[in-house]
Amino acid sequence: MATDREHGLGARVPAVVPSLNEGLGLLEGREPMLARRAIAAGAGAAALALIGPAAEPRAARPEPDLSRFYQQKIGWEPCKPTEGQTGELLDSVREMECSTLSVPVDYGDLGKGAISLALARFRTAAHGKDRKGSVVFNFGGPGASGVDGLAAFRPQAAKIGKHYDLVSFDPRGVARSSPVRCGGEDGPAQLEGERQDAPDTGAAAVAEAERIAEACRQKTGPVLDHVGTVNASRDMDVLRQVLGDKKLNYLGISYGTRLGAVYASQFPKKTGRMALDAVDTLQGSAEQDALVQTKGFQKALDAFFVGCAQQNCELGTSPAEVRATFETAVEKLADGNVVTGADNQDFTGDDLQSAVQAALYSQAAWPTLSAGIAALLQEDDPTVLASLNEGMDYAPADNSDEAMLAINCADDPVRPADPAKEFAAVQKQLIEESPYFGPGSAARAVACAGWPAGTDYIRRIDHPGAPKILVVGGKGDPATPYPWAQDTAKRLGSGVLMTYEGEGHGAYSASRCIRAKVDAFFTGGTVPEEGTSCPAEVPDE
Repeated sequence: MATDREHGLGARVPAVVPSLNEGLGLLEGREPMLARRAIAAGAGAAALALIGPAAEPRAARPEPDLSRFYQQKIGWEPCKPTEGQTGELLDSVREMECSTLSVPVDYGDLGKGAISLALARFRTAAHGKDRKGSVVFNFGGPGASGVDGLAAFRPQAAKIGKHYDLVSFDPRGVARSSPVRCGGEDGPAQLEGERQDAPDTGAAAVAEAERIAEACRQKTGPVLDHVGTVNASRDMDVLRQVLGDKKLNYLGISYGTRLGAVYASQFPKKTGRMALDAVDTLQGSAEQDALVQTKGFQKALDAFFVGCAQQNCELGTSPAEVRATFETAVEKLADGNVVTGADNQDFTGDDLQSAVQAALYSQAAWPTLSAGIAALLQEDDPTVLASLNEGMDYAPADNSDEAMLAINCADDPVRPADPAKEFAAVQKQLIEESPYFGPGSAARAVACAGWPAGTDYIRRIDHPGAPKILVVGGKGDPATPYPWAQDTAKRLGSGVLMTYEGEGHGAYSASRCIRAKVDAFFTGGTVPEEGTSCPAEVPDE
């Protein structure tokens, strides 16, 4: 909630294109995600955090002959809309093409067979010198479906699409690409067992994490050993060749920045124009990530109190008054209290925290949050708040929680020697940082108990020799804090840091200034000066 870690503990993340929040179908999907929402409660959810590195770097082993994968031909066909899609989203899906790509299960042992990755693209109308190849996108997670995300993201990438095919894919282990499964195959893809309150002891958190790890292994099978960012990066290089591009042009958002950084490290000479937005950490430990993100979300909540007061919102005329009103709403739903909406759906304290986190991802959602809190307190009506969580229900093809857990654990080389003790220490720090967000986050420190240690490859990335890479960080980003962008730019060596001074997760979507500079980089090769900054922009009403 990445991690997304980015991202949290398994809660849903809002769409990157609010105007297209109709739920994307293609096959069975849903709206795109930037990153997983951080700091959600729930034992099953709490096991879904962490971040780090993935399989061992392949240079250490003899390289098998991969020519049959690099030389494969794929056939594109129209994607199939699903029932209920309307408006711009339906029009977009009808213009999109879908296909599959064959990649090895294990790049070191081709005898283990192959898997198919789901692909989608919008073909550019450009010809001749105006056509510049393809740009591949990853919208975050880890665990977000690129196939589902591409149709909704197309309007934002319209200028890039004038010169490039827009391409995305479901990474291995995600959605339609040999999905990781830890729960049932029928209906919503959730982890084994009912969602419970977040574990309040280290022993309970470790036991829950180990139970989930075993369920994932039993239900997924051998492919589980080969998910992770290092292998997904190798898959992306196969995709680059099959698309006919000598170099990979890439835009990664949130967790997608981790994937892009790994590609630039593995394939620096095949890296083309690359931009990384809302930058994930490449080296933080699980407990450090939990602490940094808890601080980030608390900072964003404090900014909401200030902004709400400045706009004369329904909650108060000063930040202190807004905070007090917010705390009254939290108290209203404390201790298991429930408010039932007009649709007879119960609204709980966990639902409130999920709605708050959703709103903090985008300043455009702040008025909805303030109106929803007012309606909850004045009318016992949670409908407006519940709307912030709409589109986050599980879809039949969605395994994003399972995929996030598996990818983050494959990417993390560290397992605490005494996980129960680690839990207690982290929990104390988190609650000190944020009594509201902290309590549900401590299980991230032990989320990978029961999983083998992952690779340290990502943590060792250091000046790989790739060309200039745009690295975009937001000063008010709660999920991927600004220092992560600064650190990643340094570790890449060729990173050119751009700063967005505003709130929210993902500057390309929030800032016309940032989007113009990233578009100019892709379409004309214009590299902004180091230290370029774009001011905060007030969201359109």
